[in-house]
Amino acid sequence: MRITFRSRPATLDGAIAVGLWRGRLATPSFTALDGDGSLSGALKRLGFDGDAEETELLLAPKPPLTALVAFGLGKGRKLTPKRLRRIGGALLDELDESRAKSVTVFADLPPDQVAELAYGLRLKGYRPLSRYRTRYDPDDEDDILPVLESVVVACADPDEAERLFQAREAVAQGVFLARDLTDEPGNALGPQDFVERARLLTSLGVEVTVLDETAIRKEGLGLLAAVGQGSHRPPRLVLLRWKGAEGKPLVLVGKGITFDTGGITIKFDDDDMDAMKADMAGAAAVIGALRAVAGRKARAHVCGVLALAENMPSGSAQRPGDVVKSFSGRTVEVIDTDAEGRLVLADALAWAAERLKPALMVDIATLTGTTEELLDAEYAGLYANDDLLAKRLLKHAKEEDEPLWRLPLTKACDEDLKSDIADLKHCAWGDVPDNDDAARFLEHFVPEGLPWAHIDMAGREFADEDDPLCPETATGYGVRLFDALAGGADS
Repeated sequence: MRITFRSRPATLDGAIAVGLWRGRLATPSFTALDGDGSLSGALKRLGFDGDAEETELLLAPKPPLTALVAFGLGKGRKLTPKRLRRIGGALLDELDESRAKSVTVFADLPPDQVAELAYGLRLKGYRPLSRYRTRYDPDDEDDILPVLESVVVACADPDEAERLFQAREAVAQGVFLARDLTDEPGNALGPQDFVERARLLTSLGVEVTVLDETAIRKEGLGLLAAVGQGSHRPPRLVLLRWKGAEGKPLVLVGKGITFDTGGITIKFDDDDMDAMKADMAGAAAVIGALRAVAGRKARAHVCGVLALAENMPSGSAQRPGDVVKSFSGRTVEVIDTDAEGRLVLADALAWAAERLKPALMVDIATLTGTTEELLDAEYAGLYANDDLLAKRLLKHAKEEDEPLWRLPLTKACDEDLKSDIADLKHCAWGDVPDNDDAARFLEHFVPEGLPWAHIDMAGREFADEDDPLCPETATGYGVRLFDALAGGADS
């Protein structure tokens, strides 16, 4: 789908979309269309009031127009960037319903607001992976592909709107990369396949460094090596660096389990095993964020660390009860091989802290089912050792429509993590919720004094049909949040 910005065209044809304020207060564009008042009357009869995100598909008033979509702008003083994006997402849904191939959008808004509306339209207009499909049922309403190809947004200053939109387009492309990767089947995306996707970012100026299985063991990343040793596709550690500024970097660390069977502790009763292809959604968020900041040439120093492995059962897989030495030097007793995410993150966090000397560090992972159950997949869980960092993340999460809920880091979990034969156990299944134990376990691998946050995004990797900015597919959760943390599209 192509989005462009132009001055108001002299003639109108095809489909058009036009905004109204709450109470059906007409914008200049709507007034120009509704010469005899028939459109306003039709909207009144249909109960359309112009509330934000409200849409109505009407028959075209006269040829050569083919369809008209009215969309609500709500109250002017409440037109925040978040609200404008949601309006754009709602408009995209209605345009798909209209089956229009091209549309001209009239919103009568200043360039910055037009850019935000178009950004929301772009995010909701993502098309899920389709290259594996060879057949479609034309009689099945849910199987009919959208046909919208071109959107022209009419505004008074199209050059400025285009300039502002391009930074948001770069972020959208990062989101789309994360969505694509999350939705890839496990047989098409192993650790090395992920590496090849990462290498493509060099064309944007991102430095890409890859540690193979030999380098991983030489570096002492024993936990990452142990998780990946059961698969014939060996683990990888990837460092992505965008150096758009000097100084210590923001470091983002992503769990990249390209498929999670549970290992020896296999997921026997899991009806959703197929969804375990998405256990790398944290790493997808990190690579998407690097794609975003590089695409918009952000004035920021950002590093991404991807801990990539496939967790498989085999004769070479790690066992419950194994003791493994981590990069930090701590030994870890493995209790359950299906709690592998915290193992690869622990090594990646300690390695990143030592090698990259970050200003602050954030990790993200589809880590625990308990977080998904606790927050009902409405929020990702946030743990942080620094209140200022937590406050920043919560603020950006609200603004970017990627909700977080802060949960407590507590030393009470240390009793669960005591081992009789090693420095730590990595899980316990005790009285303390596992998500709390997991976060506290990770904290042991973060140097004291380094601001750090852990985001458990379990349940947020896929969208339902009500998501305002994503179709029913992988979400790319975390990309917009991390881009904002790195300075945002207006930095």
